Amino acid sequence: MPSERVPLPDVAATHRLARRLADALQPGAVLALTGELGAGKTELTRGLARALDVPGSVAVCSPSYLLLNLYRGGRLPLAHFDAYFMQGADDLERAGLAELLAQGWVVVVEWADRVAEALPVDALWIELEPGETGPGSRVARLATRDVAAEGRAR
Repeated sequence: MPSERVPLPDVAATHRLARRLADALQPGAVLALTGELGAGKTELTRGLARALDVPGSVAVCSPSYLLLNLYRGGRLPLAHFDAYFMQGADDLERAGLAELLAQGWVVVVEWADRVAEALPVDALWIELEPGETGPGSRVARLATRDVAAEGRAR
C-alpha cells in the first residue's frame, strides 16, 4: 500500500476513518499508531472500538499506565497497547502481543515507533499529526511500513 494522506478536520472525520479501517480488519490485524501527545491516537482507537461494535457502555481510554486495555463484545476483540512507557520490543512481547495475535485479536499499539521491532511486517502504520484547518484538526498518513521512521531518516 502506498502512503495515503487523510485529512481529519474533526473528531467525526477521525471516527469515519476508524469505520473505514474497521470494515477491512481481519483477526490478527495490527494498527501501529504514532504521533505526538494529543495527536488523536486514543480517539482513533475509540472510533475503531465503536466501529467494531464494542458496546457503548464500555469506556475506551488510553492504557498509558496500564499498558494494555482489552475490549470484548464486538465483531472482533480489540487489544489496545500504549507503548509510551515501554523500554522496547521485549516489553510488548512480555505483555502478550504474540498470544493476542494468535487468538485473533485486532491489536492497536499507540507510540508504536517505540516497539517497532516487535510488530509484524504487515502492520498498518498510521501517523497522526496536527492539521491545518483549525484547532482539533489532524492529518493521518497510512502506510504498511513505519512512515514516522521513514520521515526521521530523511
